[in-house]
Amino acid sequence: MEAATYVDALEHEGGLLATTASGGLDAPVHACPGWVVADVVGHLGRVYRSVGDIVEHRLTEPPAMSVPRPPAGRAVVDYYTTGLTRLVSLLRATPPDTPVYTWSAAGIAGFYHRRIAHETGVHRVDVQAALGAVDPFDADLAADGVSELYEVVLPFGLARTGAPLPAGSLHLHRTDGAGEWTLDVADGVLRVDHGHGKATAAVRGPASDLFVFAWNRGRSGALEVFGDESVADAWARLAP
Repeated sequence: MEAATYVDALEHEGGLLATTASGGLDAPVHACPGWVVADVVGHLGRVYRSVGDIVEHRLTEPPAMSVPRPPAGRAVVDYYTTGLTRLVSLLRATPPDTPVYTWSAAGIAGFYHRRIAHETGVHRVDVQAALGAVDPFDADLAADGVSELYEVVLPFGLARTGAPLPAGSLHLHRTDGAGEWTLDVADGVLRVDHGHGKATAAVRGPASDLFVFAWNRGRSGALEVFGDESVADAWARLAP
């Protein structure tokens, strides 16, 4: 996807999150045990500032500068929106091939165009789920978010935590456009394939619902599950 598409998504998802969060900062967030909505808002506000510093200063090493902690109470929303507005502006002005520090092997700003759009989308789901109905994602953006989880985020997380991988395989099949993902384990390493195939468990449905499921934010009624449901759920629980 184009960098501008990711930045548009960041701006849209970030705005939805802020609007929703303002209506219930003290609501518990099921997907983040021990957190309330204000904690999610503050967390993202810090992420936006950290990434903004990397992009603005073209840092190629882990940043040494400290990020201000979020304020308490309703001021956290302003803290969040200030960070979001700055980051949107910086990413719009930064070519995706610009060399910068990333925690992945990418080493370019385009990593953040993509990563922060999906990070914001996941937490928008958290906030909306805490306070009411969850809006669907753009289908192609959601499909890209599934790919990013399995190809970038999950391998990095597994390398850090050493979490055991499920014994069975999982196949996801998108029904509103192109997109298939089969996850299995070879010699203890996660393997992702985009072809059509069989697996121990399969989950079939719209890309938006697959994204929410893959990120362990729930399984909607729009999804069909075949085979061993416990295997499907075990793969979902690996998401950060």
